[in-house]
Amino acid sequence: MSPIRSRLLTKLTLLATAAMTIITASASSLTIPAAEADVTFQDISDSYAYQSITSLHAKGILAGTQPGYFSPKKAVTRAEWVTALDRTLGLKPVQASVSSYRDVSKQAWYYGWIEAASQLDVVQGGSSATFQPNSPITRQEAALMIARLIRSTGSGEAVSTFTDADKIADWALEAVTTVNRYGFMKGEDNRFRPTSSLTREETAALLERLLTYSTQHASKTASTASSIRLGWQYDQSVQQFESSVLQSNINTLSPRWFFLNETGNISDLTDTSLLAWSKQHQKKIWAMVGNRSNLTMTHQILSSDVLRNKTITQLVNVVSTHHLDGLVIDFENVDGQDRTQFTLFIQQLKAKLKSLNAVLAICVSPDYGTDWTAAFDYKQLGAAADYLILMGYDEHWGGSSIPGSVSSLPWLRESVRRFLLTTDPDKAILALPLFTRNWTLNASGQSVASSDISLIEQNQLVSRSTSKPIWHADIQQYTVSYRDTQLHKLWLEEGRSFTRKYRLGQDKGVAGFAYWYAGGASSDLWSSVKNADRFAQRGL
Repeated sequence: MSPIRSRLLTKLTLLATAAMTIITASASSLTIPAAEADVTFQDISDSYAYQSITSLHAKGILAGTQPGYFSPKKAVTRAEWVTALDRTLGLKPVQASVSSYRDVSKQAWYYGWIEAASQLDVVQGGSSATFQPNSPITRQEAALMIARLIRSTGSGEAVSTFTDADKIADWALEAVTTVNRYGFMKGEDNRFRPTSSLTREETAALLERLLTYSTQHASKTASTASSIRLGWQYDQSVQQFESSVLQSNINTLSPRWFFLNETGNISDLTDTSLLAWSKQHQKKIWAMVGNRSNLTMTHQILSSDVLRNKTITQLVNVVSTHHLDGLVIDFENVDGQDRTQFTLFIQQLKAKLKSLNAVLAICVSPDYGTDWTAAFDYKQLGAAADYLILMGYDEHWGGSSIPGSVSSLPWLRESVRRFLLTTDPDKAILALPLFTRNWTLNASGQSVASSDISLIEQNQLVSRSTSKPIWHADIQQYTVSYRDTQLHKLWLEEGRSFTRKYRLGQDKGVAGFAYWYAGGASSDLWSSVKNADRFAQRGL
């Protein structure tokens, strides 16, 4: 390293350390110095937040401004506040592929912390929004973030009894009412002081109340951590798939091992090395059974008692031979006339798997009354199988002349609503897309071609584009356009939009999630998903 570069890095480190005096961050330059770890602050003996300061300092959430001093009356910046809030909730920074704010640099120490909060909708931003990270945060701004955090902005008309209620901004009034009712922010001498800067001692008191609140609510969602997180293996070697799984929250593997055959013989692609690896890493395997979207062959097997029973017998044998934990049936492009026979196939297969204590899950598409889903008797399939996996994608399919999102939030919300009319949430798994489509458009804006791309490929295209992604609040998604020899447009799947979809499933109480496909994710997206799990475990 050159001397100039060395001196520059030293200056940047010092600046980052100074800016982060309120926070204990994971980077070595931002942790509490060893000499300070057991220090009693000399300037907090008269602070009403003495106990909170001491407690949060011991937990590594808040640090002093210098050895032996906390500076309780000092104002807190917006970046410091959000970082402390994240750390209180056990969240981790996310190096998001797309920035929510134009004034928050990806190189800033607080970038990942702000993005983590933005993805969970604690703070809100868009491609044209600013965050003002170094400005002091006001009490009413902090109140709004807390109200969003607990997802309650009051009920009915917002009424404040504070004598300075007329100074509370309209956008903050419901939030102030809420945090006061919950006891997070109580004011002083019957005044809320909405535009006053939040101090370090106020921050300590507020965060400890929030920590207590989240601890009390955490037991309600304690099962979240053990619920199903299924990842399909596709377009990856076994070693690549294993690497993707280790980066993720996936606990159930679904390799594409078995396929129907016209003779009733199953194509068996079982990889014994993955079987051994899954046991070593305590992952379950629900192997996928596909029909290669072959309508004619699928009809031939389902409509024949001999071929149907032969297929079922072979599937049961491979489950027994390889000690599989379960099967995932993914039959697509099934003729509507085979509706009864497909249901019978599932009923008979489940009856045979029961003695092996093996799980049977079925992939189904959202029900919009088309020929594509005519073969799915959702209610009967749900009664027969252990789980139904709703494939929450292909809102705009690859062959469509109309470009659009693979899975916008409003479309997914409606798809889940319809699905849960016939399926118990305890039997429902929501599959989410780890891919998007690169649409090629003509002069009229219609699609002339499209290709499926991974999120890694997507991010590479975005980084090379001179256009900035645009956030669309109506669909909760970014779009970006670029031109080579033709005009292209992408509806992005990234941490912010993906977390909205993930939270939808959590709110509906589904049994788990599935990802098509594990290798399609960028590393930052797994950070987003893990934060959503931590957030849910906090009961928020």
